[in-house]
Amino acid sequence: MTTRVCSVLLLVVFIGLGPMPEASEAGDHGSRGKVVVLYELNEMARFTAKDHRKAKSGLAGKAPRGTPLCPEGLMAYAGIFFAPLGIKEARQCGVVAFGRSDLDLNGPFPRGTIDGEFAVVVDSVATNVADAAELVIMTGIFKGTIQLVDPDRAIIDIVPPSTFTPKWILDEFPGGLPSPAAFSGKFRLPFRFNDHPFYKSDSGQLIPVRANERALGDPTVRLEVTFD
Repeated sequence: MTTRVCSVLLLVVFIGLGPMPEASEAGDHGSRGKVVVLYELNEMARFTAKDHRKAKSGLAGKAPRGTPLCPEGLMAYAGIFFAPLGIKEARQCGVVAFGRSDLDLNGPFPRGTIDGEFAVVVDSVATNVADAAELVIMTGIFKGTIQLVDPDRAIIDIVPPSTFTPKWILDEFPGGLPSPAAFSGKFRLPFRFNDHPFYKSDSGQLIPVRANERALGDPTVRLEVTFD
């Protein structure tokens, strides 16, 4: 969903500046508040004759309770709704997304769009509590605008207008279908420095990619979503 074509430039910039890895921001990567974090598990990209980068990707992550992707009470209601299936209640909801991006590479700060579908999922005995959550309790679509504003091309911002729009939720959920939720966020692109993978924090520090931020061993693009 994001561009990795500038890895060499990133290494040149960081080697020139000589930053050292910092652990103080490793827990939140420079983000604050209730942030929904998704990771890009796979991607297919191509470049067009008009210098656009178009891609499709699958993402997964967790949404804290109280966020638009995990409304208060939805998990508890799912436990009642799917009582025969043995729902495993948790402090977070699983989120699965399938997205598309179109990034115009013309100019010094590329700009483009993202869109796709998302599903909020939970664990259940009937599906498989040993693997990732997969039982769907809410679905919807998302649309957004992306802007590359970081000179090192390590961070891509999600800027207004960007929205998550629920389209379906469990029958008779109290309060009904949630309203669309405006959001902003960041894509943090992994890169290698001294043969180790890092992200860049908002303050410009190198943040080591953790073991749980990889897919089949490969560092993943980290997507942080903040609801306005």
